[in-house]
Amino acid sequence: MRAGARLFTAIAAIATFVGVFPARAASPPPDLVEMERQVSLELAHVRDSGPTDPVKRKQLFDASQLEQKGEVAIKSGDYKSAEDSLLHAREILRHLRETSH
Repeated sequence: MRAGARLFTAIAAIATFVGVFPARAASPPPDLVEMERQVSLELAHVRDSGPTDPVKRKQLFDASQLEQKGEVAIKSGDYKSAEDSLLHAREILRHLRETSH
């Protein structure tokens, strides 16, 4: 019975480590989460200003698509792709803000 208890304890310990470590590795880097939040806020701000020019509206749509692509990439664990999409979206949004003044 003692060997069975040790075996059970060993299996439980391994299962705990296997269950805990992937969850930690799966969480996105804090700076990426902050970037996604900032891009979402910038997108909302530019959207609120409501560009009426068709070219600017297309750019706003493109930025929105990139922001959504970044969110999906974060959820899937593809942090490099998420960062690329969010940086591109932020670049478009900054250009829109600069040209609207």
